Amino acid sequence: MEASRLFLDAFDHRRDVFVVRLKVCREEFSEASVHDLRVAARRLIAFVELARQFDPTGRPSKSRHQLKDLIDGFDTLRDTQAMLAELDEHVRAESSLTVVRRYVLAREQELMREARLAARDFRTRQLKDRLKRLRGRLSTRLEAPDPGFDPFGPVDEAFARVVRRDAAARPDDATTIHRVRLAFKKFRYRFEIVQAALPDLPPEQPARLHTYQTIVGRVQDAETFLGLVADCASRDPDFDPAPALAFYTRLRAEAIDDWLANRTALAAFWRPAPDQTFPWLENRRKRRAKTP
Repeated sequence: MEASRLFLDAFDHRRDVFVVRLKVCREEFSEASVHDLRVAARRLIAFVELARQFDPTGRPSKSRHQLKDLIDGFDTLRDTQAMLAELDEHVRAESSLTVVRRYVLAREQELMREARLAARDFRTRQLKDRLKRLRGRLSTRLEAPDPGFDPFGPVDEAFARVVRRDAAARPDDATTIHRVRLAFKKFRYRFEIVQAALPDLPPEQPARLHTYQTIVGRVQDAETFLGLVADCASRDPDFDPAPALAFYTRLRAEAIDDWLANRTALAAFWRPAPDQTFPWLENRRKRRAKTP
């Protein structure tokens, strides 16, 4: 697929999906519609960030800031809803978490009200105008791209960031593992933009990326729950946090072990450098070489 068409089609698709998700969220505000809007916004942000690399004006992206302001509250709400879903399971194993669940449930109701207002008040026309101008600049720039232009270059950059953060990650420091997850999410969103143009991409590759992101995310989930238990203890003097803290300390250790066991999977997700072969193509070449 021609590089310019690839980027412009991705731009249009992500913009249109976001607008539809926002409309649905306004009309049928629910956990599912919030999740869909949040994902659509993050995918659009990823493209806006990528498009700025080809924007000759070098202007700060107001559309990115507008989208980011919208989903900051949605991220918190989504995280809270995900915690509630997990707490429903965790309470069965550790009854003291009932106190934590009540606290999170009350917080969810507050965040739902804030998110509903944010969706209602979002200036859709303003965003469309900003995206239209950005798309126009991008289209002009892509009409005559640099001779060495590589549409996969922004993905190379994002993956290199993941590799650097993975090299710096330590099992005894959950914050460093969380940085890997944040970098990986950006890589994955950029991967999706060029996915249709990747040569002989295995159909299961996107699912593999999702699985890895989930594995890394469980470490931060356990860390978040530990902070939540501590917060509940500071608010409720009658709450004994020791059993809950022990429960999540164990889950964090298990999540870190799982991350360590799957750490080498990164090498199969993308090429190690722009001048090297994609790993799935290299594996195919090796298999053919072994065939008599």
